[in-house]
Amino acid sequence: MTPFGPLFSRRTLLTAALTAPLAATLSACSRTAEAYHAQILVFGTQVDIQLYHPQQTQINQAIGKINRDFQQFHHEWHAWEKGGILSRINQAIAQQQPIEVADSVRDFILKSQRLCQQSDGLFDPGIGYLIALWGFHGEQWQGPPPSAAAIHSWLQSRPSIQDLYFQGNQLLSHNPQVQLDFGGNAKGLALDMALDSLRQAGIEQALVSIGGDMKALGAKSENQPWRVAISDPQHPSQARAALALGDNESVVTSGTYQRFFEWQGQRFSHILNPNTGYPANGFASVTVIHPDATTADAAATALLIAGPERWQKIAQQMGIEQVFCLDYDNQIAQTKAMEKRVKLI
Repeated sequence: MTPFGPLFSRRTLLTAALTAPLAATLSACSRTAEAYHAQILVFGTQVDIQLYHPQQTQINQAIGKINRDFQQFHHEWHAWEKGGILSRINQAIAQQQPIEVADSVRDFILKSQRLCQQSDGLFDPGIGYLIALWGFHGEQWQGPPPSAAAIHSWLQSRPSIQDLYFQGNQLLSHNPQVQLDFGGNAKGLALDMALDSLRQAGIEQALVSIGGDMKALGAKSENQPWRVAISDPQHPSQARAALALGDNESVVTSGTYQRFFEWQGQRFSHILNPNTGYPANGFASVTVIHPDATTADAAATALLIAGPERWQKIAQQMGIEQVFCLDYDNQIAQTKAMEKRVKLI
């Protein structure tokens, strides 16, 4: 597991079809033809930024702001290391004490509660104790899995982000077992933040990727959209499909095979179903396109957990129209809207 822990632990399955190599570090941001490329190492993963803009000063300012924002975000929203706002919230909940939070924190929690409700609880950032129970707060995931009794005990209290409530900006919880872990949608929030910074800098053409999940600003060129590939879960280095990404569109993939442990011949994915306490196993990967990356991130997690029988219902409830699912036999399930734009490979 990466140093940032579970906040951005889900490895995604998207790759950008870039035409030039990315710079090795942020400081090496360079010009290749008319394209600028930068990499930021944060969140325990790689942030890739490709953009087109004539003014180097504006580019440097925008990339610098994104880097500073991400470093602060890294510190404040780590799920289990001490010092940030999230760890302070979790400590206050466990001690059954109120805690004052900023408007931005309150708004993000309220939005996550709404997404949890829309997903029938399949996306639920309140399950930090369950994630720890399975060992996904550690650097090594090697088992054994938790006992059935331990999972049953957790399910008896079934802590949820829905247990949280506000009195003004004071956050309280009906259930002291709630521990927040935003691994299911914080990366989407970071993508939305980055695109806002680029717009404010006057940049109109950009593609930001955080560990493979992406959001586009404008087009790559007048006649060329941003193109991305969806990896084959059985052969991650190979593409299963490709699509063009439009202005202000985000594309997020959730997959079960990138982070897991094997125990006595059985594989256990890190993506947990909050309603059963066990790893999801319905789909190998789910890709979602939506203008709001935070929503796309949460939906990709929820739909993967929902599996073949429930994904369409959950997608409708969450307002998601473009979905591409792959099961463990590499069979495809997708919405009609996604079918129109995906090219199989």
